[in-house]
Amino acid sequence: MSYFCNDCSYRGTKSGQAGECLACGSFALSKGRSVAEKKTPNKVRLVVLVALWAYLIGTIAWKLQL
Repeated sequence: MSYFCNDCSYRGTKSGQAGECLACGSFALSKGRSVAEKKTPNKVRLVVLVALWAYLIGTIAWKLQL
């Protein structure tokens, strides 16, 4: 779990005992995901990305008559 303070922009993995920001003492912390919790890219998205790049390169080559 990671924390972000909306007042002073503190980013960290810990908060105070009552949930306050360790840097400024504010209670305006937002919880976020840690690096380990991030979702991995979907294979379908990767295939679509490669297909679109291939289409773009093919279209440019066709226009330039290569």
